[in-house]
Amino acid sequence: MRVLLFDHTDKEVITLDKFHQLLKDVQGNCLKAEFNKFRKKVNKSDMISVQGFMRAILRRTKISQIQRARLIDKSEIYKTLDAITFKQFRSMISLLNNFSDFEVAVRMYQIAKKPLGRDVFKRAAYICCGEKLDDEIVDILFYIFDEAGDGHLSHSEFVNIMKEKETSVSSQKRDRPDTIGQYFRKCVRNEMIRSYA
Repeated sequence: MRVLLFDHTDKEVITLDKFHQLLKDVQGNCLKAEFNKFRKKVNKSDMISVQGFMRAILRRTKISQIQRARLIDKSEIYKTLDAITFKQFRSMISLLNNFSDFEVAVRMYQIAKKPLGRDVFKRAAYICCGEKLDDEIVDILFYIFDEAGDGHLSHSEFVNIMKEKETSVSSQKRDRPDTIGQYFRKCVRNEMIRSYA
């Protein structure tokens, strides 16, 4: 990290812009490593399946294994879209990283007892994370999480599931091959190698 921040001589002064760019690069590399973990190996190497997408999203929650399996099984039935691009994946992760803001935005609909439609969902996501979710991603989310089948999401159908995020690396199972810490170390190592190239 020292070499990345202060160059080889330790005499360079780090600017806020340079530090911000470093963090952005590390986060981007970590996200790309996670995306690659679920990547389709066959034809479209730059895409993940809908099932891989759901696994990546649901691994951030504390829902039960049975509920997780049920939602992933439901994603296997989804046939409208074959695969998810990295850009689509990144915009969804950006929403999840800003989920508390999103929850506040959609809570008003819950208080007013109004259902959350696709347009409102997209607008709230854009306001909270600054990225527009593709229609395909919104369609997948509504297909998977709309338990009532009415074309709307209730607070309990989506928000309650997603807000129970896994917050601690230590609370995750130790037998997983790649933990968040391992991803972080890989990303830092890749950034260090890239800076020497």
